Amino acid sequence: MAMFGMKKTKPSEGSELVLAYLEDAQRVRAVLLLVDHRGREVPATFVSVMEDKVVVAPQGALTVDKGGEVSLLFIQEGLRFKAPTRLLEAKPGSATLEVPSSIALAERRKKPRARLNPREGATVTVLTGLFDGVGMNGTIENISESGICVRVDRAMDVKTQRKMHMGANMLPVGQPLMLIKMAKLPKCPTLELGGTVAWLDASQGVLLGIAFEPGKEGMLGSVRSLVAGRAGAIPTSVPPKARRQSEAAREEEQEKYTPKPTAKKEPEPAPKVEPAAAEVAPTPPEPPPPPAPAASPESAPAPEAPPPDDRSQALLRVKKRARGLLLAMPAGSKRDALAAFLSGDGYGRVLCADTLTELLEHVGRPGIHLILVDGGVAELQSLALASFLRSSLDDAMPKVVLAEDSVDADLVLGAQEVGVAQILVKPYDLDLEFRRMLEGHLGIG
Repeated sequence: MAMFGMKKTKPSEGSELVLAYLEDAQRVRAVLLLVDHRGREVPATFVSVMEDKVVVAPQGALTVDKGGEVSLLFIQEGLRFKAPTRLLEAKPGSATLEVPSSIALAERRKKPRARLNPREGATVTVLTGLFDGVGMNGTIENISESGICVRVDRAMDVKTQRKMHMGANMLPVGQPLMLIKMAKLPKCPTLELGGTVAWLDASQGVLLGIAFEPGKEGMLGSVRSLVAGRAGAIPTSVPPKARRQSEAAREEEQEKYTPKPTAKKEPEPAPKVEPAAAEVAPTPPEPPPPPAPAASPESAPAPEAPPPDDRSQALLRVKKRARGLLLAMPAGSKRDALAAFLSGDGYGRVLCADTLTELLEHVGRPGIHLILVDGGVAELQSLALASFLRSSLDDAMPKVVLAEDSVDADLVLGAQEVGVAQILVKPYDLDLEFRRMLEGHLGIG
């Protein structure tokens, strides 16, 4: 009977979906809340996600007994999810939970919202009254037609002009706001309207949620266009997601296919014999000197291909098939030629985007390992696009290579700040050096 007990059951499709989201949330260190049956919330972080259990580190005391119900509430890819589970074990500083059997959307938004990069400089001034009350200044984190999320930089008492301590009790939920002035929103005029406090969170700095006053849809047309260009519609169900294969498992799987090809390639140190033929060859080309130099440069790149043979071409092809590249550049013959070159070089996925919507759709799906920004997309170009990717994806951002006509100190510093892997000076050739550069960033060289 013990034999049968040792056998592991294969996770169901529902569990696979849950594990896919939990593993991604752990990887990007998503904000997590543990919510008990009474609605009490305790901030926590993911420690490990396994096939049969989830270990978290609560940042407060859990008021749930062993076997009690608890829900995981976290934000992933701009959506809010809730996964019910049970507490298996609680220790000081950690809690072990069952793997949830299901996951559901827990969105409170009625309309889509767009994230803004702090470098875009969109600011807001909030006043509860003109001559008394509280005044705040901050940067806009995200915006929708119905409200905004603000990171508060400073607050003051309007009457005395004294700086206020920023905490969770600065403003109560439901507090009317007489003036909300938004400036420097991309492609939007300065907007002034009223609203109310929707929520306030002081766990990591001060974040203020504001709901706009109803009946102002007419003056928010520019905001509607801004959001439509950066965010899609809010889904009605949990979007499908596949689990990421671990790098170790992927390498093991690749190694299974390498012995046979490498055995065939072992006798191919024959290229060393070719130099002998090349030494004899110089004499015949001497009679026609003009064609010889023209033929040698063209044929030179072809012999350059054999050197990669010592890296095992079979293994290299397997690795390239598992890598996905995204080209952020305007449509045209140049992009078509680059995409054809990369596909011919063996990469499994070569995607193109010339609008921000297309880019976000591609980046939102797993399997993109490197983004080449050559001109960027219609809405954002060059370093601004790389900065937007960093703010949107954070640690989940793939390697980014930036192609520029010229390089200066400001560009280099900006690229280092947002985590650009390399600046490529244009024009660049689609040659062996270009291939080696991509392989190096993808870790398959």
